[in-house]
This record gives sequence, structure tokens and C-alpha cells, in this order.
Amino acid sequence: AINARTLSVRIACACDCFTATKVRAGDAEARTLPCAHCGAELELRGLAATPCALDASGGIWACCGCGHPELFTRRDLPQKIGISVVVIAAILAPFTHYISLAVAALIDAVLFFAMPSVATCYVCLSEHRGYGPQPTHPRYDPEIGDRVNHHTNLRAGDAAETDVGGGAVLGLR
Repeated sequence: AINARTLSVRIACACDCFTATKVRAGDAEARTLPCAHCGAELELRGLAATPCALDASGGIWACCGCGHPELFTRRDLPQKIGISVVVIAAILAPFTHYISLAVAALIDAVLFFAMPSVATCYVCLSEHRGYGPQPTHPRYDPEIGDRVNHHTNLRAGDAAETDVGGGAVLGLR
């Protein structure tokens, strides 16, 4: 039986906006939805990929948007909130004998551990919320981000030349 877990997915569009949708654990059919900003068709290709992006228990194995298997996790805390706490504490620091900085660190730690995680795709930056505990995904890794961006740019034709002096760049052959 399919678990009733519902995941929230924010699909990134070429117009730099996100469109939110809901998917059910075990969904295995690709579908399209219009971008909320520009109206472009966004496809949830990962749902029909092999293996499927979601398993029956709500575990996320790949991006629901593009199907890429490499995802990273971060806490779902808007950066504006974290920065605001630090800025306010810094402004108040001289008047509070710098105790406000310690309070800000405590508030930041509480918010960090209280907020749920969001899994983000390295390729299309789509965000997945409400997924199951397994499999786990690591935090952001700059090396993976650079590798994925490099390969994405090569596939898109953005690289001027992929073969220099008869040798393959980064062992792509």
C-alpha cells in the first residue's frame, strides 16, 4: 500500500522563479505544470525516471524535477531571518555589554535545530520538503556543485571547447 505522505516540491524555472506543487509518495508518472510567473511548461521528469525519484515511503532518491540523483540538504530557514538576528544583535551589542551577541548565537542555534531540512537538486535547484528519513543526503559539497555545473555547461554547449590538445578535459572521455 502506498503511504499517504505528501511532499512539497518547488520547481525552478528559467525565469528564476519557483513554482510549488505537491507530489505523493510513490508517484511514478511525469506531469507538467505552468510556471506561476512566466507560464512556461515545467515538467516533473524525475517522477517517471528509472529508478523513480520517490519511493512508496516518501524517500527521495532523485530530483522530482529533473531526475538527477545528487541532492544536498540544508535547513529551511530563510537567510533574511538569520541575518536580521545577527544585525540586530550587533547594533544592540554596545548597549548590552555584548550579551546580545551571545543571545543571537543562542537564537540562531535554536532556529537551526528547530527548522526542518530541505533537499535541493544540484542541477536545477528544485527544492523538496516533507520527504522521508531514508535515504539521507549530505550537506552542500562545493566539489559536487562545481562538477555538476561543469557537466551541465558542457551539455548546454556553453563551453568553448571540450577537447584541448588531443586530451579530454577532466577525463570526460
